[in-house]
Amino acid sequence: MEKEYRLKDGGLIKASSPQEFVTRLREGSKFDSHLTDDEYMKAFAERFKIQTGKVIPVDTPEHFMVALFDYGYIIVV
Repeated sequence: MEKEYRLKDGGLIKASSPQEFVTRLREGSKFDSHLTDDEYMKAFAERFKIQTGKVIPVDTPEHFMVALFDYGYIIVV
């Protein structure tokens, strides 16, 4: 079942799984849409750490999403 996720920057993503969420987040990226999903998660996590000091795991899309929820970057609409 597809869910809607509101991003901290105001964006909205509809996805039915963590993998699909990462794909949609990547596809909407201004700079990194050409990367693979795994490469994108790593690049996103690096930027997030620089900006916030917080570490996002990139071993699975599930762990990536859980961290984004925990840090308030995404919420379920």
